[in-house]
Amino acid sequence: MSTPWRALLALIGDLLRLRRGPQDVPYSPTVLLLALLPYALLGSALAAFVMPAQQALCYGPAETALLAALVYAALALRRRPARYVQTLTALLLVGVAFNALSLPLTALAQQENGLGLLILLLVGWSFAVSVHILRQALDIPVPASVLVNIGFFLVAYYGLGSLFGLL
Repeated sequence: MSTPWRALLALIGDLLRLRRGPQDVPYSPTVLLLALLPYALLGSALAAFVMPAQQALCYGPAETALLAALVYAALALRRRPARYVQTLTALLLVGVAFNALSLPLTALAQQENGLGLLILLLVGWSFAVSVHILRQALDIPVPASVLVNIGFFLVAYYGLGSLFGLL
């Protein structure tokens, strides 16, 4: 594996372990664009468990666009738009990792096998990582970052849920 890919994987590992933040992500629109595709594809793959395939194909890109818009709005409100590329890249990279871990667990989950608990732990870890990234990007305390993340979740839940008939 080449050095840039190793460095990217090490960065993702450090983001997942809360050792680094969005300021450590290289400012690279190319890396941002490269992270958008797997994020959207994995989002669509996970959505296919709860909706028809044609709808799921649209869900991933819609969820990705909504995340991009919410991050931009939050950074603009805090007057930190220059942090957009690094912040969104960090969230997309860890999102790809969490979605890739969730996909096989979701496929195999049944009421009897307890994988639902593992998925719940993954969701909690994902939330903690998002709080960490947005706390640093927005330069706000942890409780405020928790509220921002809950707000992101609610907008996504109700917005995408309404759009895709999940509510």
